[in-house]
Amino acid sequence: MEWNSYIAHYTLSGAPRIRSHRVRRDGKLESSQDQLSEGSCGLFILHYLKGNALQEHHGATYRMSQPQVNLWIHLLLMLLRKTLKIAGELPERRAGKIKELLSQSEQVFMDGTERDIQRPGDFEEQQEHYSGKKKHIK
Repeated sequence: MEWNSYIAHYTLSGAPRIRSHRVRRDGKLESSQDQLSEGSCGLFILHYLKGNALQEHHGATYRMSQPQVNLWIHLLLMLLRKTLKIAGELPERRAGKIKELLSQSEQVFMDGTERDIQRPGDFEEQQEHYSGKKKHIK
C-alpha cells in the first residue's frame, strides 16, 4: 500500500512524478517474484536487513550497481518504517514503555546473536567471559 502510494506520486529518487508510473520490462525489483505481497517492501529489503550484507554484495545478488542498491535501500527502509508505523508495529525504544509492555505480557520471546569476543590473557578475566557451554577449536 505504501509502495503504491509512493510510486504513484514520486520517482525512485524522490522527485515528484510528471508521468504516471508503469512497470518496466527491465525493472530490477518491480516483478511479482521479488515482492512478498502487494504493498510490501519486498524480499530485497528483508534480505538486506536480515543478512546485513555489503551493498556491493547485495548488488551482485540482485544484478544492480552499488548506487542503485543504495537508492533502493533508503527508499524501501522509509516505506517499511511508514508501513510498520501505520500497523502499530514499530519497535519500542523507550525503556519505560518497554517495561510497561513486558509487565502486561504473559509470554515474551527474545532474539539475540552471540558474537565471539577477544579472549583475555588473564585467567580470572577469562572465567568472567566463559560460560563453559561451548568449546571452540581455533
